[in-house]
Amino acid sequence: MRPRQRNKYRRVGFTWAEIKKIDRAIGRGETTLTLKTTAGEVTLTLPPKS
Repeated sequence: MRPRQRNKYRRVGFTWAEIKKIDRAIGRGETTLTLKTTAGEVTLTLPPKS
């Protein structure tokens, strides 16, 4: 994940721990990821591995 993408997720309100999970999922080639956040469960459709 590029730093620009990390900053985008941070601006939206994800914590750095959540961003690390998103980054790992993208690296593994996953297409969706469900995170349990303080706001509840959030399912993300991830961008392709770059």
